[in-house]
Amino acid sequence: MDGRTRFRLTRLVTAAAVVAASLGLLPAPAQAEAGPKVTVLTRNLYLGGDLTGSMTAPTLPAFLAANAALLSHVDRMDFPARARLVAAEIRERKPDLVGLQEVALWRTGPLGDPAPATTLRYDYLALLMSDLAGSGHPYDVAVVQNEADLEAPAGAPHNVDARLTMRDVILVRHGGRVKVTGTSSGNFVHNLVTPLPPVGGSATSTRGWTAVDVAQGSRTYRFVNTHLEAFHPGVRVLQAQELLQGPLRTTGRLILVGDLNTGPELPDPNNRLAYFTLVGGGMIDTWPVLHPGDPGYTSGLGDDLNQPAGDVEHRIDMVLVKGAVVPVRSEVFGTERQTPDGRWASDHLGHAAVLALP
Repeated sequence: MDGRTRFRLTRLVTAAAVVAASLGLLPAPAQAEAGPKVTVLTRNLYLGGDLTGSMTAPTLPAFLAANAALLSHVDRMDFPARARLVAAEIRERKPDLVGLQEVALWRTGPLGDPAPATTLRYDYLALLMSDLAGSGHPYDVAVVQNEADLEAPAGAPHNVDARLTMRDVILVRHGGRVKVTGTSSGNFVHNLVTPLPPVGGSATSTRGWTAVDVAQGSRTYRFVNTHLEAFHPGVRVLQAQELLQGPLRTTGRLILVGDLNTGPELPDPNNRLAYFTLVGGGMIDTWPVLHPGDPGYTSGLGDDLNQPAGDVEHRIDMVLVKGAVVPVRSEVFGTERQTPDGRWASDHLGHAAVLALP
């Protein structure tokens, strides 16, 4: 099968997912209004900088300089201020379940020390949880999954070893209407490995997923949060297949949220394939069901988080469902407020959805 034929077939798959609602294969949102509902939200917090310069540095001096520039950029992106914006978004929407990606943990240590760096610089999760609790809308951390754990020397002006631990997290509204009956998480077997010639090693972009099994009255369902590979479409497809064979392999109600780094209309057809893998596996993309004709862009607002709000041009932050779950309403948000120095909360927008459980 050539690429053009495969693309036609995959476009038909996604069209079928949207048409299913109009044909009665899915209950229309209006039919679900009487049923119990759950509000879910997905948010990529943005680690604070672009790793590309570090990953592509040709020499050791360039590597040291790139790592120092990255750490300086993380400082300027001021997650303590951005966390307050994210907390306000969550407070306003009161989601029952929140899927977070790029929940960075930044630590430093003595330059050249072979021991892992342990001096805390920023804990994105702790900062966000503190802001949520302080606003009177506490959430509980249901499950945390460590993903990539990368450490490298950073040159002047820092002259430290800088360590980044990426995490995916699920939050549950404290004292809310959902009860977590089980948790699970894991790393993908297939991850992107990037050679680092300046140090004679490599960096693995470990990614994975988090999940909670939930009871809401007499209804039960599984809520899964993930962040698929950004820089290699083949690895991304393999990770989507792992999801279908792992946490998404259930006969009950299913909700998947996350930064999928894939979508049905991305400019490069290869970047659409993981999306069609998930849709071909039975997942229903809720956005086109509720917003036909609306692109629903969620990315990106630039590494400095100060590009115009209208610059978003890709829809990759999604809410997908399977089984007896009906999309009722949803929104893309994240340009309502900025930090005092004029930055957005993230380079992504957030996506919240209300889903019925008929």
